[in-house]
Amino acid sequence: MPETMVIKAGHGLPYSKGLMAQSLTASGIAPERAYQLARAVEDLLPGGDVEVAALELIAAEVLREHEGDEAVRRFEGWQRFDRLELPPIILLSGAPGVGKSTLASMLASRLGIHRVIATDAIRHVIRAFFSPDFMPFVHVSSFEAARALDPDEAEGADPDIAGFTRQAQNVRTGVMAIVDRACEEGTPMVVEGVHLIPGLINGELRGRCLPVQAVVAVSDEELHRSHFSMRGGERPADRYLARFEQIRKLQAHLVSRAEARGVPVIDNANIDTAVAQAVQLVLDSIADADS
Repeated sequence: MPETMVIKAGHGLPYSKGLMAQSLTASGIAPERAYQLARAVEDLLPGGDVEVAALELIAAEVLREHEGDEAVRRFEGWQRFDRLELPPIILLSGAPGVGKSTLASMLASRLGIHRVIATDAIRHVIRAFFSPDFMPFVHVSSFEAARALDPDEAEGADPDIAGFTRQAQNVRTGVMAIVDRACEEGTPMVVEGVHLIPGLINGELRGRCLPVQAVVAVSDEELHRSHFSMRGGERPADRYLARFEQIRKLQAHLVSRAEARGVPVIDNANIDTAVAQAVQLVLDSIADADS
């Protein structure tokens, strides 16, 4: 079979089953199935040169025949993602142990995004520059932030939530600096972390990027608890399980804030289902931005 060159803006590259499979995977097709469909697309290519738009039409017809109209709709949404003028900035919040880091990495891979930032890494950088006396809240974990409160500082509020909120406000400056840079560069990015409290960050991003926010949760308490048992190395389970009540309290707070502000909540009972929901959330946000 003669090699097909895919032409875009006057430049050509050989057709790649791997790249086509990535596009199909981003639109919700399982990886193995996506590669099979990418081969089916290749079988329909005429050889010689083909414009990107014509290739996308062929791919859409293969999807329609083998996967149905819904798969075509998701694929077309992915094509819009690839042509966005403003960079998507995806914000995934969630309490410790809900699987948001894994979800963020899998989502970024599915969408072809190469920059994933954890807010806890930002907190570690901030605390390297500021002493505990000057900024005490960044020197404790999110579920232990009440320890940094002065006795009268909670002002009648739940000290666990008050301390956590103060920490999130401290971390916000670093988060915004990284997000601002991504907006200036036009670089898509996934940011994940407990500190992304709905309503704290994304309101001022409109017009500079395409912000997409969700809260990741695990409603099943025993399943959430079991996530910590899978951790090892420098994050032993006992430390988290000893403060599990506080962690569940942070989750309830984040979910409540999300529901009050219309931010979607993804229940991570199954990681594959959660990734599919997150991908669909991104594609729906793109469709809304185009309408």
